[in-house]
Amino acid sequence: MEENYYPFLEKYAQNRHTEEEHQAFLRWFNSISPLEARNVMDRYQLLLKNYADPVSPNAHADLIRKIEGRINKIEQEQVFDYENDQQASVVSLWWYFRRFAVAAVLVLIGIGSYYTVLRKSKQSKNIASQTLATDAAPGGNKAMLTLADGSVINLNEAGEGQIASQSGININKVTDGQLVYGKHLEDGGGIDNKAGIYNQITTPKAGQYQISLSDGTKVWLNSLSSIRFPAVFSADERKVEITGEVYFEVAKVSLNKKRVPFRVVSNNQIIEVIGTHFNVNSYRDESVVKTTLLEGSVKVSTIANGKISLEAVKLKPGEQSIVKPKQAAIAVEKVDTESAVAWQKGYFKFKDTNIEEVMRQLSRWYDLDVVYIGPLPQDQFTGYVSKKVAISSVLNILQEGGGVRFNVKDKKVEVSALE
Repeated sequence: MEENYYPFLEKYAQNRHTEEEHQAFLRWFNSISPLEARNVMDRYQLLLKNYADPVSPNAHADLIRKIEGRINKIEQEQVFDYENDQQASVVSLWWYFRRFAVAAVLVLIGIGSYYTVLRKSKQSKNIASQTLATDAAPGGNKAMLTLADGSVINLNEAGEGQIASQSGININKVTDGQLVYGKHLEDGGGIDNKAGIYNQITTPKAGQYQISLSDGTKVWLNSLSSIRFPAVFSADERKVEITGEVYFEVAKVSLNKKRVPFRVVSNNQIIEVIGTHFNVNSYRDESVVKTTLLEGSVKVSTIANGKISLEAVKLKPGEQSIVKPKQAAIAVEKVDTESAVAWQKGYFKFKDTNIEEVMRQLSRWYDLDVVYIGPLPQDQFTGYVSKKVAISSVLNILQEGGGVRFNVKDKKVEVSALE
């Protein structure tokens, strides 16, 4: 399609395109470089500014979804791992994409059209820059490993290679942000029956970490999270305890032709799985515990007074269980699983999210304290923000169209209604 994409964008902006033209554009867009994609988005932004008639955001839903997928693909291809100059172009893509996203991806509920958002005056940007007295860099790979003997290893400072050994298991830091427990297999593939040697990994604010357990299960910890687990699992079950938010890709393990269950204990609930991908959000400052299933099957039960409830629910892929504190009932909803695991893929995804929930997520990743001043607007936010940008960029996005203003001072963010 090359330079012929511009006539299509003109048609698309006015909803005059055909499905064949649409598919041809998407195939081409998915094949171009990040720099070219940035230029396309920049031209589309300028094009929208020239139209006097506002266009409904819903008319662009499919294009938005495809462009979001393009950004995800860029990250999956590890473009951010290139040299600094190439990093800058990708971050720049996110920045240009952010400008487009103010209208197309970070669609602020209550704003009637792309045109309205894109025509925001420069005054709002000036206000944002004036109120951001200081800035905060995004978080990174930070965690502490506590061994069974009580010794603590700062994983940020540990060099790559073997850092410890527990029950015959070698613990290796294979790269920045990733810890691997060597597999301990006996008799051609079973689980060793020695247990009782527990380790714990804890992430601080602005921290995250990935662990491969001795059974091959992969675990990702979000900020302010922890996992307690045996260095070697028993033959009867694989059981771990977590706090905060954790994403699991559970390995399927059998012993004597019998599947060994994997159980996750979190804030007043227990999850039982065989082999599956799921996310658990059990932060204490959230009103509910959410378990979101992406693949396989899990059974969720509540725990009260140390006893597991007989009432349990089985989740199917695309479903989320919701457990309220001190309540045995478990609600199940169909959800957008991408929102639940966006943090693990390197971005925030908000969907009809109020400012308080948005700020809870941001405060964990940027190590901020949040203070609310006066009544806040009831606007809800929907869209994407990369976890790789400084907090000033994120708050500018929110402030441009969300009816809120921010003042950052020494790791404290004051949030108030925009006058």
